[in-house]
Amino acid sequence: MSAPRVMTSLMLAVALLLVAPAGAETPGVARLEGRLPDNVPVVSVDQTRGTILDALDAIAKQAGWSLVVTAPESVISRPLAIQVTKRPATEALNLVLEAGPLRATFADGALKVRSDVATPRRSERERRREGGNRAERGRSRSADRVVVGQSLHIGADEVINKAVAVGGSLTVLGHVRGDAVAVGGSVTLLPGARVDGDAVAIGGAVTVEEGASLEGDNVSLGGTIPPIVGAATWMMGDGHHWHSFFGVAARLARSLLLFGLALLVAVVFPSPVARVRTFLATRPGLSSLGGLALLLGFIPLCILLAVTIIGIPLIPVAVMLLIAVLLFGITVAALWLGERIPLLRENKTPLKAVALGGAVFVVVGLIPWIGTLAIFLAALVAAGATLLSRFGRRVEVALGSPAGA
Repeated sequence: MSAPRVMTSLMLAVALLLVAPAGAETPGVARLEGRLPDNVPVVSVDQTRGTILDALDAIAKQAGWSLVVTAPESVISRPLAIQVTKRPATEALNLVLEAGPLRATFADGALKVRSDVATPRRSERERRREGGNRAERGRSRSADRVVVGQSLHIGADEVINKAVAVGGSLTVLGHVRGDAVAVGGSVTLLPGARVDGDAVAIGGAVTVEEGASLEGDNVSLGGTIPPIVGAATWMMGDGHHWHSFFGVAARLARSLLLFGLALLVAVVFPSPVARVRTFLATRPGLSSLGGLALLLGFIPLCILLAVTIIGIPLIPVAVMLLIAVLLFGITVAALWLGERIPLLRENKTPLKAVALGGAVFVVVGLIPWIGTLAIFLAALVAAGATLLSRFGRRVEVALGSPAGA
């Protein structure tokens, strides 16, 4: 064989060897190995604050692939901002892999991501960040911190996912990964504190001192919750306002106010009050269980509303509804009690019965501690009857049904 033919054959063989591997990979995804599906899914990723792992997870979920990552945490936890709109998953994946740098293998619907062999030496900033992450992992952790009726303090050595204080203030010295919320108080971020989400104060103010970090929004809605919460606790005789009941004048003023409100409710809603009284008289046990459920369920309801920004504005509504139901319950209880007092038997109207029962409540309310508790329990049981009878509508349906029904 002549020399030119030998040279030509060698060149063809080298060309085939170079072309074969290139054809095995999809163009533009040099870091992705394996056989990809014929129809590559289209994905969209809009990430302004996140990590490489977050972007990989978003692409895998949209493409319907399983994701297995074996790369070091120092690599996949790097910040990454990426915006891809309706592009093949392979293109978006290649961009993320290059940011690592990482490599991936696709087989049987599973995407396996590993560190690139040619990973460069970590910079000094990355080493400091990794050291800071290790130090943070050694600090005290807790999923969420939610307190009701008191203030909350997040220490400098604590890392919390979410911090919520209902009926108190929130002070942060440590790290809150989510939102910091105070309902009926203020939020204060002291020097060294860090909040990755929003700081929200309903009924107070948000204070971010110098040296503190707030990544989200500063939301202050002052002046709404304290009067409502204060009115509720004042009427129930609980919380920090007990000291105002030690004087006879204060107890008398509170009892007379409740007496006047009960008369007002009886005048405005005479029929519903009478129907709820019927339900209370016929089903006292069920009414008591309803009142207990109302008492035990209200605080968890406020907690569930407080842990979401959307639900926080509904807390004042829930408090006002509770006050309305208790006032209605006091009126029903006064009517029930007044009908059993042997006075004005011939000319006793529902309004007069409410007045008689309310007068008894005024006298009972003058007794320190015990009087307040007795009125609250009576109102709570009647409030249970109010809810279970749907403000008397359930009783009305039962009374209006045929006898043989």
